[in-house]
Amino acid sequence: MTRTELENQTPAAGRLRTSWALASAGSLLLALGPLLGVVDGAEPAFTSWPLLALLALAPPAVAGVLLMRGRPFVAAGLIAAVGVFAAGRLLGDLLIAFEPMDVARPELFRPATLLAVTPTAGVWVLVAGHLLVIAGGALAAGRAGLPADETEPPTLVGLPVLIAAVAAIGLLGKPFTSTDAFQLDRGPWELPVLGLVGGLLVAIAVPLATALSATSPDPDTRQGGGIGVALAVLAVAVPGLAAGTLAPGLGVSPGPVTALVAAIVLLGAPLHGRALRLVRGERDEVRDPALPSLRRMHVIAGAFAVAAAVAVLVGALLPQLTLTTGGPAPELAAVSLLWVAGLALGVVGLLLFVPSTAAAVRPALVGVFFAVQLAAAGTTESVLAASQAGVAQPGAGFWLMVVELPLGLLALICAGIAAAIERESAGEVRREQLPVAELGAVLLAGIFAVGAFALPTTRGDGFESPGLLPGTDPAVSWTLLISLTALIINLVLVNRSRPARGAAVLAGFAVLAGVRALELPLTGDRVENAVAAPGTWLALASVVALVLAAGLMAARGSR
Repeated sequence: MTRTELENQTPAAGRLRTSWALASAGSLLLALGPLLGVVDGAEPAFTSWPLLALLALAPPAVAGVLLMRGRPFVAAGLIAAVGVFAAGRLLGDLLIAFEPMDVARPELFRPATLLAVTPTAGVWVLVAGHLLVIAGGALAAGRAGLPADETEPPTLVGLPVLIAAVAAIGLLGKPFTSTDAFQLDRGPWELPVLGLVGGLLVAIAVPLATALSATSPDPDTRQGGGIGVALAVLAVAVPGLAAGTLAPGLGVSPGPVTALVAAIVLLGAPLHGRALRLVRGERDEVRDPALPSLRRMHVIAGAFAVAAAVAVLVGALLPQLTLTTGGPAPELAAVSLLWVAGLALGVVGLLLFVPSTAAAVRPALVGVFFAVQLAAAGTTESVLAASQAGVAQPGAGFWLMVVELPLGLLALICAGIAAAIERESAGEVRREQLPVAELGAVLLAGIFAVGAFALPTTRGDGFESPGLLPGTDPAVSWTLLISLTALIINLVLVNRSRPARGAAVLAGFAVLAGVRALELPLTGDRVENAVAAPGTWLALASVVALVLAAGLMAARGSR
């Protein structure tokens, strides 16, 4: 009997739909519980229910899309993996019902006094949600009674399990740091028995579910299990990270950051082998599915890029801050940079829809993406500082800016797949020696960029804009460091690129350097006696060198 016939069997298909319905109902309850409130006498440290609802509903939403697209085995693996985590999370939430003052869950409630809080119905809604998720996962664990497809052996287990172990270590650390005497910052090891066992079960679930899915002989089950583990880790790690970022008196702990990074890497682990084979020209037609068309990947990348640009531009229009006093929030100076970077991203995204320009502009997406992140960093720093001080909460514009990041990353991933398809179709391309003029322009661009990103762009009375060295603006400094690293790497790789594609890469990073150069004219009016610091002039010099190198490379490619 073929795999398709098995998928269409009524009992098996019915059990899979039932497991999805149970998991969906449980996720709805997990989204509803924080909205109802879990205790009387304390409020969440920040407006957390939209974030918690998104994290709760993401697994059944992804599984539902997979079911509609005819991928039931992937959906079953996802639901089963999420169900493995629900037992530990259930015990962690039960601790709220019995010993709420020992709980470190500021996304649900933050005590403001020593008076004990009283659990409410919201706790039991969460408990019921976890029970339904466990039931759905148990029903999907047997892949709804369908046998595995043994046409492909399991891949190496070591890499995903190692990544999962790193995530587990992160989940065992403190979820955040606290200077508030009423808000505990306890990790699982410091909780009462119920919380300790729950935290250990969640940590153990990461490598356990990863190993079970990675050793499956069915590639769909491996893929679904990896997605489910990553989503479950995000659901545990992100609330603590958000609390440490947004709530006054709380700070970010290394634990959730480690788990977040590991979850993102784990999500892409199944693609590593395929990408490596593709780069080496060793793609296996049996193990690797047929590649999508180049045109299709350009359109998808363009759609994500345009969506990210819309999020940036609308976010620039809407308030970035909401004052806790209820008055009008001040307009942030750094918002002006969002218009430049957002428009550039939108133009590149639109050109990806045009068949005659898509391949030419695609490499520029990398530099433009980092330009958007650099433009957003200043606003992000101001919003986080105001939230930590307790004078404001993030507004709708900030959250739209947050939405831009995953959309932009998805656009980059699709553009990278398109580049791999193009390379495979083109075959081996003869490398050309980079002419001295182009090499000199690229080297100058890199040297100028190091100074532009390391040194301040603006100075004024008692003010100096941030550079690479962490100071009062760590978000900006880290973004500068990451952007500069990406620029240098691409300047090295451009030597191995075809001239037309290398020219587009250089043009994209010219936008990045341009955003750095525009910091003074677009944001300097808020600084008393603002003058251009060395970073501005070096950024302008880097823009000129990048444009010159791009022009020379494009001219060589047209010959």
